[in-house]
Amino acid sequence: MYSLDVNFLNDRQNRPTEAGLSRVRTARSSPLPLYLGLATMIALPALVGGFWLFLQNQNQQLEQRQAELDSQLTALNAQLSVINDINAQISRIDEENRALATVFDQIKPWSAVLQDVRGRVPSNVQIRQIEQVEVEPQAPATPPPTEGEEPVAAEPEPAGSRVRIIGYAQSFNDVNDFVLTLQRSPFLNSGEVRLVGSRLVENPTEVEISGDQTGREIDVELPRVVEYTIEGDLTNLPASALLQDLERTLSVGLATRIQALRDRGVIQP
Repeated sequence: MYSLDVNFLNDRQNRPTEAGLSRVRTARSSPLPLYLGLATMIALPALVGGFWLFLQNQNQQLEQRQAELDSQLTALNAQLSVINDINAQISRIDEENRALATVFDQIKPWSAVLQDVRGRVPSNVQIRQIEQVEVEPQAPATPPPTEGEEPVAAEPEPAGSRVRIIGYAQSFNDVNDFVLTLQRSPFLNSGEVRLVGSRLVENPTEVEISGDQTGREIDVELPRVVEYTIEGDLTNLPASALLQDLERTLSVGLATRIQALRDRGVIQP
């Protein structure tokens, strides 16, 4: 019998697809991706760490800057406290100056009032007495309280000063002329100058006869005169508003003080 012996290895040919697959397998087994991955794993923590160190440095700088600003703020607060104390002292001094100016501004020197009244006396009128009368303060009317509120008592007005003039005149017309003249006085409240009373009385003038009249009876009969009483309230105007009248009546001292206070700005012109 015969046997068939076939050798298939000698007839086999290399296929191109198998060679391509071999090359692909060889390319995929390159270590470059591994290197890239390792570099990325190393670079990312380094970047994060560097950014963290940068932030820490920035925080330290900000904290140092904040400490400097806090120190400056403390110094500024101390200076502000000193300035506030100085302003408080200035305010107290201004209040004292205004209070002093108010005192001077409310003064009505009697020398000026008497000088002004004396310059307004008619020729047929004589003044026997001038006196100051204190006026009782009048309590203002209390406004009616509103619903749900307690009534509040109004503060009484400050007491004023009143001038009383007593003297003699030759007639009632002379007395009326004197009243009208006093109503034009800047030191008196024109609406409050009034004639309180007037009457005919004996002439109080004493007559002296010179020469040797021994043994002779001389009867001198003088005409009767009018005795009057006039009252008037002092004006409420401040002395600074009467500066020219004070200078006219030779009240130089008060006028000088008021002018000095005006120059310093304590009293407004």
